Amino acid sequence: MLISEHHRMKHAKDLLLLAVCLSGALVGAATADLSAQLQELSPSVATLTSMESRLAATEQTVQDQEKRVTELRSELDAAKADLLHYEEQVKEMQKQLEDQPKVAFSVALNGNVGPYNVETILVYPKVMTNVGNAYSTFTGFFTAPVAGVYFFSFNAMDDWKRRHMGAALYKNNERVLLNYSWNHWDDHEHVANSVVLQLSSGDAVSMRLPAHYHVTEFGAHNFNIFSGFLLFAQ
Repeated sequence: MLISEHHRMKHAKDLLLLAVCLSGALVGAATADLSAQLQELSPSVATLTSMESRLAATEQTVQDQEKRVTELRSELDAAKADLLHYEEQVKEMQKQLEDQPKVAFSVALNGNVGPYNVETILVYPKVMTNVGNAYSTFTGFFTAPVAGVYFFSFNAMDDWKRRHMGAALYKNNERVLLNYSWNHWDDHEHVANSVVLQLSSGDAVSMRLPAHYHVTEFGAHNFNIFSGFLLFAQ
C-alpha cells in the first residue's frame, strides 16, 4: 500500500512538472508570436500616424481656405456695394447732363469790317453752329440762357499794311480782353485768344472792333470766328 501511494505521488509530481514545462513553452511561443506580430504591425502603426498627421494638416488647410473664402466673399460684397454706388453716381451725372441746357455756337464774318471812328460791336452773320440760339446774328450778342461757366474763343485776321488790327471781348459792358497787332507789311496778321467766364442768366458776351481797327475776311476762309459753349450750369 505504501509503495502504491508513493508511485501515485511521484506520478502526480511528474505530471505537474510536465504541465509547468508545457505552460512555459506555450507562453514563450505565444510571446514570441506576439512580438513577431507587433513587429509586423509597427510599419502599419507608423503609416497610420503619418496619415493622421497629414489629415490634421489637410484639415487645417481646409479651415484656412474656408476662412480665405469667407474673406473673399466679404471683399466681393464690399466691391459690389462700391460698384452700385458708382453706378448711382454715373446715373446722377448722366441725368444732370441730360437736364443741362445744350448751348454752343460758332459764327464768322462775311467780309471786311472797319475802320470806324468809334468802337463797334462785331456782328457775325455767318452761322456755323448755334445750338440753343443764344447768339444773335442781328445784335452780335451772346446771351447766357442759364447761369453757369462758359468757354469763349475768337480769331481775327487783317491784311492791310500799316494799320492796327484785332478785337476785344466784352462781358456786358466790361472789357475782358483785347488782342491786337500792327501790320508792318502787306501780309496776313492774325490774333486769337480764349477765356472761361462765369455768367449769370441774361449776361451778354460780345466781340468789338476798337476805333480805327480793321479786320479782313475772304468769304469762305473764315479767318474771323467767334465761338462759345456752356461748360456746366450752376
